[in-house]
Amino acid sequence: MKLRGIGILLFFLLFGVAFLSGGCREAAPCRTSLVTLDETRLDAETYEQEAAETGKNVVDLEKKLSDKQKDIEQVKDKPAELKKKVHELKKGSGRE
Repeated sequence: MKLRGIGILLFFLLFGVAFLSGGCREAAPCRTSLVTLDETRLDAETYEQEAAETGKNVVDLEKKLSDKQKDIEQVKDKPAELKKKVHELKKGSGRE
């Protein structure tokens, strides 16, 4: 009984190996029109231009962020002075 189970298991194992080792057949020829290829090339060029523009925008935004972080660092240690300025501004505008 055990021998029969091992035989069946061995059969399926060998069948699986034979099935998987058959390899891939030759790929079917690609049937793409020249119009589709040209559209794809144009799309790729457009995406490359957009990526370049986005890269420039990233550089500009990183510079602005750096400037703002410097501004924050400058006023970070001056909360009392800033509160006094706010108080004076409120007083001058008639809110206090």
